[in-house]
Amino acid sequence: MSRTRVIRLSVAAAAAAGLGLLAAGCGSSRSNVAATSAAAAPATPPKVENPNAFPVFRVAEDSSIDYLDPGLTYGSEGESVIWNVYLPLLGYRHVSGAGGATIVPYLAKRMPTVTNDGRTYTLVLRDGIKYSNGQPVKASDFKATIERDFKLDSPGAGYFDDVVGVAEARSSKSGDISGITADDATGTITITLKSPQGDFVNVLASEFAAPVPANAPASDTSTHPLPATGPYVIQSYQPNNQIVEVRNPQFRATAFDGNVPEGNPDKIVWDIVGDPAQALARTTSGQDDWDPQPIPEKTLTVTRAKYGDELKVYTSPNTYYFFMNTKTAPFDNVLVRRAVNYAIDREALVDIYGGLARPTENILPPTYPSYTKHSLYPYDLAKAKKLIRKAHAVGARVTVWNHAYGLDAKATDYLVGVLDSIGLRAKQHLITSAVYWATIGNEATNAQIGFADWFQDYPHPLDWFDVLLNGEQITKTYNNNYANFDDKKVNAEIDALNKQPIPTSPVNYRWASLDRQIMLQAPWAPFLNREFTDYFNQKVNLGCYVNQVVYGFDYSTICMR
Repeated sequence: MSRTRVIRLSVAAAAAAGLGLLAAGCGSSRSNVAATSAAAAPATPPKVENPNAFPVFRVAEDSSIDYLDPGLTYGSEGESVIWNVYLPLLGYRHVSGAGGATIVPYLAKRMPTVTNDGRTYTLVLRDGIKYSNGQPVKASDFKATIERDFKLDSPGAGYFDDVVGVAEARSSKSGDISGITADDATGTITITLKSPQGDFVNVLASEFAAPVPANAPASDTSTHPLPATGPYVIQSYQPNNQIVEVRNPQFRATAFDGNVPEGNPDKIVWDIVGDPAQALARTTSGQDDWDPQPIPEKTLTVTRAKYGDELKVYTSPNTYYFFMNTKTAPFDNVLVRRAVNYAIDREALVDIYGGLARPTENILPPTYPSYTKHSLYPYDLAKAKKLIRKAHAVGARVTVWNHAYGLDAKATDYLVGVLDSIGLRAKQHLITSAVYWATIGNEATNAQIGFADWFQDYPHPLDWFDVLLNGEQITKTYNNNYANFDDKKVNAEIDALNKQPIPTSPVNYRWASLDRQIMLQAPWAPFLNREFTDYFNQKVNLGCYVNQVVYGFDYSTICMR
């Protein structure tokens, strides 16, 4: 779905909708959020002159932005806007390549101290950090922010389910999470988990963990932006029209040990342009500076030939796949699932996506250090037909599910033809994108086979295996394990790896082995890792181009000629 990470509610967030904390008692109104006087805050460090600063950078953004509230946004478009606005305690390096997955201190002075057999994390805020309105950032703001996530029914609330006191806070509707304590005098934040969680530093680096004032309302603030901690503050947002960011007057990069850039543009204007062809034309003409939208297939070849120097092609961490419901015939038979893997020509699917993709048989994308390329299912139609006969599945009726969205619908149209060719009787069922993921994630739908994709939430294998393929996570609604894959040995290995620290070489080897182990059972037919484009006008100096592995193009570090 272009660059969009599809919004899938976490299991915990879905549960919170029925059991969650009430917004009543959420604190003051928006006007009070910005009311604190700057007089009470420590002095702001002096500003350092930036030789790469320039007045304005314009973006031909698409219309897929969900929210600009850090507690609610779960789409890559929204996150690409706000990651330089709302800073978490920890964050990712502003560099291209694998180094961008490195976690460094942002609002925290240093990386957390982890004690109590991996269950207690202690962090200390940097001295003198202020919000864009001059209000000091307090340790208690972090605690209130996580509690606000639950009050909001945030899609990221489930990331904090392992924190002590979350279940009790839900049931009592008190809002207080006992496992998070804060000392405003020392800036110390202590988080206690029920059990070790191998990806918890990634959770702390998410936008859902970015502190906002403790009296921020438990409602969507997208059009009334909260005070910022990053180099930029959202000045205005008109949905489906324009977003304007300007420099945060309280921000100084020198306070962050070089982990957060000062920012080169003085202003960023996000023009909401719903038509990719129009976005391309606006950028070519110089009306906008950056076009992040997929270049229309019919003009891609010409654009690459004519404007190749202004075009960057990149692979974000994603996997496109066909899920097969292991609890429903005929895909409850592993022979049928393997037949589908042999029958799809992955190169043909790459062609469907305009050549902007790489074929894959893996669960993990190639951007991960735990990736080892599979060659389990070379294209072999004859072998696929033989497996269907062996499984006694010839003539089995199959409904292929997908959303009616661009090239994705063409992918399952191709799949229907393939399934027919190996002896099944297939038909395609398309529904709107707005309800697709909730529909196939509902047990009552009993979807047999269909299209899915996954774009990482953060660069850790748990974001793939635990969310998408751990049978212990299967739920009746809002289920992300569309294949209903439930293997006790696989579940146990995921749970064991969850207790490991940031992956070492031996741990990466175990993740790679798990990828192969699962694919031998073939609950998925992965087919490609999609590539995307960043297109710029000639005024932009791409010598400063950074494509960050989590958030994509870093507009804060770009330069102009």
